[in-house]
Amino acid sequence: MASKRKGKEIAGSRDSAGKKKATVQNHGIEFKDAEQRKRYNVLVSKPMFACRYPNIGAMNRLGIKDNVVRLLDTLGWVEMLRPMRGFENFTYEFLISIAFTKDKSKSVNSDHRVSFLILNNDYEMSLEIFLK
Repeated sequence: MASKRKGKEIAGSRDSAGKKKATVQNHGIEFKDAEQRKRYNVLVSKPMFACRYPNIGAMNRLGIKDNVVRLLDTLGWVEMLRPMRGFENFTYEFLISIAFTKDKSKSVNSDHRVSFLILNNDYEMSLEIFLK
């Protein structure tokens, strides 16, 4: 189920040279409830270290950069090419929204479910598919 995106809130801050720069508040995440906002506030108070993936230099050497960029752009994930920004946004959004629902039936074929947000889109799937 896709959610509608609202306009992003912009806040001003100053960089080290004293120039004003705009930043997106809450990493562009639309909170479903107060519990998600609370989990977000806990997460952003902790340090986050940028990952090295994807490595533009390595993709250039392998000759795959254009294909990777095209794929990520098609998926709406081109932000991942700017490692820290994309990494922060996806990580916070996923971690504040992930939820596990245990199937309480005594059935041999239980249907445990996992739900989460990515790019303000809701996803839900069986635990078995999530773990593949």
